[in-house]
Amino acid sequence: MVDPRTPRPVRTGVWLFSDAPALELVEAIRLADDAGIDEVWVADEGVSREPVPVLAHAAASTSRVVLGVGITTPLLRHPGAIGSSISTLDELSGGRARLGLGIGGELSLDPFGIAVERPIAVMRDAIRIARGVIAGEACEGYEPPAHAAPGRQVPIFVGARGEQMNRLASRDADGVFLSGFALDRLDEPVGWARSVRPVHVAIYASVRFRPGAAPDPTALRGDPAAVAGGLQALVERHAPETIGLALVDGDDPVTMMRGAVAAFDALHARG
Repeated sequence: MVDPRTPRPVRTGVWLFSDAPALELVEAIRLADDAGIDEVWVADEGVSREPVPVLAHAAASTSRVVLGVGITTPLLRHPGAIGSSISTLDELSGGRARLGLGIGGELSLDPFGIAVERPIAVMRDAIRIARGVIAGEACEGYEPPAHAAPGRQVPIFVGARGEQMNRLASRDADGVFLSGFALDRLDEPVGWARSVRPVHVAIYASVRFRPGAAPDPTALRGDPAAVAGGLQALVERHAPETIGLALVDGDDPVTMMRGAVAAFDALHARG
C-alpha cells in the first residue's frame, strides 16, 4: 500500500459511479483511504445513490481521503441547496469535502425531460450562489439568513467539456474535472482550463482492467502495470495536479477499487 505520508508530485484519485449499493461504495472509499489514495469522487446521476449521504457515511470511518461530489448539476438541484449539503459534508468530514458542478448529461437530465439552455450562464450563477452559501457570504441571488451555518471554504471544481465551460472554470472556480475525453485529445481542454488562472486540473481517465475490453479512446486498458504506464504518460504530458481513474469496468466497486490501488502502487513504484 502507498504510505499517505510520502510526498508525491501529483495527487491520485478515483471516481465511482453511483449505481452500486451504497454500503459497497462506502467500503470502496474506506479501501481508498487505507491505501493512501488522495481523493474519491462519487457521481451524482439524479436518481441513483445520493453522493452526499454516501460520502457522509464514509467520512465517519475514514481519516484522510478527500470526499468529492462529482459531478452534480444545478438543473436538478438548486445551487443553494448544493452549497448547504456540501458544507455539512465538509463539517462532518473535518474539512475534506470537494464540490464538483457540471451542467449534466443524458443520464441525469433525460429521465426528467430537462433540456439544457444557456449552460454557461447557468453554471456561472451556480458557482456564485453555491460559493456564497458555503462561505456564509452574501452574493447576487443570496442573502445569508440568521440561521445559516457558519461559513466554510470548500474548493469548487467544474466538470467541463467545451472551450467556454473550461474557460469559465479557469476564471470562476478552483479547479476543473476533466473526464470522458479521448486521452490523445486532452491538450486543448487542459489549455483552456489554464487560460485565465492556474486552477487545479484533475484528469480522470476511464479504466478497463478486464481482458478483451472493447477499444475505448477515453480509457486505459490492461493490467495494473499497463494502466500505470498510461497514467504516467498523462502526467508527463499534461502535469495535472490530480491524476485519477474513473472506475467503469462493471465490477463491484470494491473489486474495481482494488485494481485502482494496484495501478497507483505501480505508478508510484515508477518514481
